[in-house]
Amino acid sequence: MNHSYSNAEWVGLSIVVISVVLLASSIIRRRVPVLAALFIPTAVIAGFVILLVGPQALGSWTDSQGLIPERVLSVWSVLPGLLINVVFGAVMLGKRLPRVREIWNASAPHVIMGATFSFGQFALGSLLVVLVLNPLFGLSKLAGSIIEMSFAGGHGTIAGMGPLLRDGGAPELVALGLGLATISMVTGIVGGSLIVRYAIANPRIPVARQTPPSRDEALDLAEARIPPTDEQPVEDETNRGMAPVTVAFMAIGLAIGLAIAILHALRAIFGAFGSSVFDDFPLFPFTVIGGFLIQALATRLGLDHYIEKRSVSGISALCLDMLIACAIGTMSLATLGDNIPVLIILTVVAVAWSVLGTLYLGPRIHRRDWFEHALADYGQSQGNVATGFVLADMADPDRLTNTANAYGYKQLTYEPLLGGGLITAFSVPIIEQWGTLAFGLVTAAIAVALIAWGARRGNPAGVPATGSAGSGSSRESEANTRNRVVQASDATPMPRPSRQYGE
Repeated sequence: MNHSYSNAEWVGLSIVVISVVLLASSIIRRRVPVLAALFIPTAVIAGFVILLVGPQALGSWTDSQGLIPERVLSVWSVLPGLLINVVFGAVMLGKRLPRVREIWNASAPHVIMGATFSFGQFALGSLLVVLVLNPLFGLSKLAGSIIEMSFAGGHGTIAGMGPLLRDGGAPELVALGLGLATISMVTGIVGGSLIVRYAIANPRIPVARQTPPSRDEALDLAEARIPPTDEQPVEDETNRGMAPVTVAFMAIGLAIGLAIAILHALRAIFGAFGSSVFDDFPLFPFTVIGGFLIQALATRLGLDHYIEKRSVSGISALCLDMLIACAIGTMSLATLGDNIPVLIILTVVAVAWSVLGTLYLGPRIHRRDWFEHALADYGQSQGNVATGFVLADMADPDRLTNTANAYGYKQLTYEPLLGGGLITAFSVPIIEQWGTLAFGLVTAAIAVALIAWGARRGNPAGVPATGSAGSGSSRESEANTRNRVVQASDATPMPRPSRQYGE
């Protein structure tokens, strides 16, 4: 069978097979209610289906290749590193680019708290590696940034960083990172729902929702997206000469092409000075910049209305589903099995940091409707952009606050830098240059500075935070404040958004 297809035909067959796996996984999700109740995405289920019927499980039990041809698995193992460029290239496309002041005023607390989570993950991961994981378990010191790459970055970030980790002599970190990214998708939603239930039961925590979430609610990662207010108005497609999806595909392709040009230019410039820092640098962080520049150029030329956000989101969601399924399905179970204690330690520390940060830092950084805003940041620190939107809807189902808008604006500043952005990508080269301990200490200092900045900015007069978890303020007083705010301004309820994954 291997000799009957060309390389291109094997790629095509791989796409056909992954579509069948996704269909089967969708049926499984519908037939097993607990999976939907835990908000487990179809793509994650698909990844485990691939593992189950592939050579690592079924193949091992039957001494065969399993049900999936080796050439198909070879294609799938490469796809995540390519598809992440599409996902990141789509981040800035098809949305209104507001003024910088408008973005910052709405999103500043989210940016500060998101950055605090990320730099805290860098610091905790690095110190864990230096003090525990390297001495006791022999884990590579390059793993100092593995928590941030996996939990805030996700499968695509790990896949994109794969070549850099392999060249650094730590290929096992790819499988470890994919395992942590998979765990984070569960801890993000399940942990977030538990935090919502805790907040509802605690009269000292103000929360828009008054009853616990039920499994019948239509909360799903697949439906999360940046709110409609960020979309460009769409012109009649008969005036453009091509379908909206074609325009979106073209814009994403141009964004990736521009990113390739930027990366090659940086390699040439730094190479001229004898530096190889960008020689093995991943492409995907620059695709966000490429997408921003393409959107800005289209806006400048008055062509931005042709780039339809829904079409961009559809392409991005498809690629992200395939990325997650392929990344999970091709990760090494043997490597994960050899690192179970490491997985447990990193997971416990990552979840504890996000939970404590949400409940303790939330009321100090987010002054108004702090719980809903902080919960969205928790979701992103434990999964991805979509997880944050799902949890925001879980805590505020009627959109009584402006959480969705502010959190959406956050991505314009946060995504290009952290959670898979440039700083995340630079973390491995920096660790190689500075050492893990120095990297951990510097990122810890940055996290502390961000906390101080956020607290000072959120409470310049030093007044205790209203409705904080430990302040003893009544929920009734916060509810009265919220009612006045809703009538006044920026907390206009918004309709429930349509389908899109974030990353």
